Amino acid sequence: MISSEQKLQIEQYLISKNLSLDILLEIKDHIILQVEDCMCSNTVNFDEAFSKVKEIWENNLTPTTYWFFYGRQKMPKIAKTIIKNKFQPIIIQSLLIGSLFFVLSLVMVFFADSLETYRIYYIAINSLLLSIPIILFCLNFKYINYFKKSFVYKGRINYSFYQQNLILMVVCSMGQIQSLIKGGDLLYQFFISGKDVSVFVLIAISLYRFSLIVLFVFGIINFLEHKRTLKQLQILN
Repeated sequence: MISSEQKLQIEQYLISKNLSLDILLEIKDHIILQVEDCMCSNTVNFDEAFSKVKEIWENNLTPTTYWFFYGRQKMPKIAKTIIKNKFQPIIIQSLLIGSLFFVLSLVMVFFADSLETYRIYYIAINSLLLSIPIILFCLNFKYINYFKKSFVYKGRINYSFYQQNLILMVVCSMGQIQSLIKGGDLLYQFFISGKDVSVFVLIAISLYRFSLIVLFVFGIINFLEHKRTLKQLQILN
C-alpha cells in the first residue's frame, strides 16, 4: 500500500494536467492501483513504480485541444475523448429541444389571428424557456460555491467538465431577454401580413434565434449534469 503523502503526489501530478475533478479522481484510482501493482510485482519503491506508470499514461495525458467548446485551452487526450463521448448525446438533445421550441414559434404564426396575438404567444413561449434557469438558480442557490472552481484544490480545477459550459446559460439568457424585447414580428409579417421582408434578413435572424435556443438548452443540460456529477462525487447531499 502507498502512503497518504504518495497519494497526494499522484493527485498533484494529475492536477497539473488540467483535469476536472470528476475525471481526475477516476484516473487517480487507476494510477494508484497500477503503482501498487508495479511495486509488488517488480519489488521497486514508489518513485520507480510511479515513473513507470507515468510512462504508461504518457500518451493519454498528452495535451491537446477541443476547440469546439474549449477553444485553445489545453487538456489531456483522455479528457477530450471522455468529454466528446459525453457531449454528443447532449448536443443531440439540445438540437431536438431547440428545434421543438423554434418550430412552435413558427407554428404559432398560423394560429394567431393578429400580430398582437402572435406577440403574446411568442412572449409566452420564450418566457417559459427563460424561466428555467431562474428556477434552477433559486433551487440551487445554496450550492453556488460548487459552480465555481473547486476551493478544495485552491481554485485550480473545475468540479466537472460540464462546469466549463455553465456560462452559456447566463449569456444565452441575456440573448433570450433581447429576443423578448424585440419580439418575433418578422415571422408574422413575412408569412401573414405580406409585408416586404428581406428573406436574407429573415433567415439570418431565424438562424441566430435557433442557435441561441440550442446553446441555451445545452447550457441548462450541462447545469443539470454538473449537479448530478457533484452528487456522484458525494459533494452534495
